[in-house]
Amino acid sequence: MTREDRALSSVLKDWLTEVTTSKVLTLLEPEIESIPSVRIGQARWISGKLAKSSDDSFIRFTRCYGRHTTLAGIWLFLEKEHKIEYLATAFGKRKGSDIRRPGQFYGIHISHGAEHNVKFSPACIDYFQKHIAGITNAEVLVCHNHPRTFITGLLSQIIDWSPLPSDTDRETTYQFKYRSLIEWLVSGNFRNIRFFLVENGGLREILLPPAGRLVTMLRDLTTRTTV
Repeated sequence: MTREDRALSSVLKDWLTEVTTSKVLTLLEPEIESIPSVRIGQARWISGKLAKSSDDSFIRFTRCYGRHTTLAGIWLFLEKEHKIEYLATAFGKRKGSDIRRPGQFYGIHISHGAEHNVKFSPACIDYFQKHIAGITNAEVLVCHNHPRTFITGLLSQIIDWSPLPSDTDRETTYQFKYRSLIEWLVSGNFRNIRFFLVENGGLREILLPPAGRLVTMLRDLTTRTTV
């Protein structure tokens, strides 16, 4: 086996390991089949605005839209056959401290990425930080897509290929949620930050960190309880 063959084999092995472990984690992250109580006309307006957006721009709503309608509008846009990844970050607040309370959203920041990645822009991060620091009961919906590839397209013909977060997706989710938890313990003001992935038309909320981080966390917890 040549050096190139060994390198390719290693990459394929790493990819299959990541896919397998993430697939196991999705057993605890049910795919969202439908979103209730959506105002479809407003959702289509949001989708249309996203389709016409430029990179690193902010779409301000003409009026506040509910959480479900906002998420549905983003889903309508991201489920299309895109060649690149997009990152849509919706900003709003809850009508009360309980995360089950209704939420109202007033705008979305959109970033255009590449075929296999997309990042938060400095402008989005700045707005994000000001939003969660300046608004009580702030809520943020972070959504991105995975474009269909030859492999996922082929596998979807063989098995039910539902949205599968990458390790990077999970680590990003963990970092934001961890910081939000620390800030809540310090300030008492809980910022609800939720992450979603759209892939092959499906929608899944990302709830868990990468498998490797989970193993480390469990090992640390076991060490502390046995000392």
